[in-house]
Amino acid sequence: MAVDGQRQPGSSFKPFTYLTALSQGFNAASMTLDVETDFGTPFNGVPYVPQNYDRKFHGPMRLRQALANSYNVPAVQVMSWVGVPKVLRTAHSMGIDTLDQGNNAYGLTLTLGGGEVTLLDMVYAFSVMDNMGMMVGQPRPPEKQRPGFRTLDPVAILRVEDRNGNILYEYNQPQRQEILTPQLAYLMNDILSDRSARCPAFGCPNALELPDNRPAAAKTGTTNDYRDAWTIGYTPQLVTGVWLGNSDNSPMKDVPGSKGAAPVWRALMAWALQDEEIAVWERPSGISELKVCDISGLLPTPYCPTVSELFIDGTAPIVTDNIFQEFKINRETGRLATIYTPPELIETKVYLVYPAEAADWVRENGIEQPPTEYDTI
Repeated sequence: MAVDGQRQPGSSFKPFTYLTALSQGFNAASMTLDVETDFGTPFNGVPYVPQNYDRKFHGPMRLRQALANSYNVPAVQVMSWVGVPKVLRTAHSMGIDTLDQGNNAYGLTLTLGGGEVTLLDMVYAFSVMDNMGMMVGQPRPPEKQRPGFRTLDPVAILRVEDRNGNILYEYNQPQRQEILTPQLAYLMNDILSDRSARCPAFGCPNALELPDNRPAAAKTGTTNDYRDAWTIGYTPQLVTGVWLGNSDNSPMKDVPGSKGAAPVWRALMAWALQDEEIAVWERPSGISELKVCDISGLLPTPYCPTVSELFIDGTAPIVTDNIFQEFKINRETGRLATIYTPPELIETKVYLVYPAEAADWVRENGIEQPPTEYDTI
């Protein structure tokens, strides 16, 4: 199954979508909308309105939060921003050797795993992020090379010894090819290893955390009816992928990636790394840290809570937040103050003014909005 078995990867495919966005000028603070959204892509005549795993919508949030918590709606939104062809190009360049039926064969559901891949290809692709953007391997045979697809293959056998320990064969000439910039790889590693960012969906602690606070980047995946459960994760020393499922494609019983594959992944990684030093990905030049407004990811104003975020040079926000807005209100009438409102009746209030696309979510969650009528005094 690892080499030839093609299965749907579920949400473990999402990093390819977000990598594409980050390479197109979006950043880890770009605001996404986790609200009920009709993406207008008909499936059997039914509009495409994706749902989250927990059947809830969580509102506007930064891209980092959307990926770390594996929310589905933002992933589809980001896919709609960058386009299916570009995401396919990213996946193919990083090592995915399937998904080769042409751009028109796939839709927005691709970001949620709506295509088939192999476990080996997924692990090899994740190794590119782990290696700070470098693909390491051996040249593909010419007859297997295709335009836009990888030109290197993973190496299965590194060394052969006889019973006395004599080395009969050793592979020691790997080739390296830069697929992602170091900055892009580092940013993705930082998001996928962000423990606090994933707490809302996965809880803390969770099965994606390794002993001794060892940094580890990981992504889970689950397909419909629990037919596939995935976890692919890595440290600077090791990449491991786990797939659980039945060879006849029959459903499992309540086995998502986070509960089925993730504990297996954690146990294997903990065992394999128990004697290894704790390592981190070194931050390359070309990345800066900046305070931004939570939710919008834009430059701070006096009214919004702030968070620190990492930005590839040239992608940091240049405009100020427009979510937390100040309004002058007549405290007796509750209406917007005018120049005729007595000063002693004016109070200043800050409201969260979300995009119009989030109006239903705002109303359903009882978020107070600013008045729309002006004072009549």
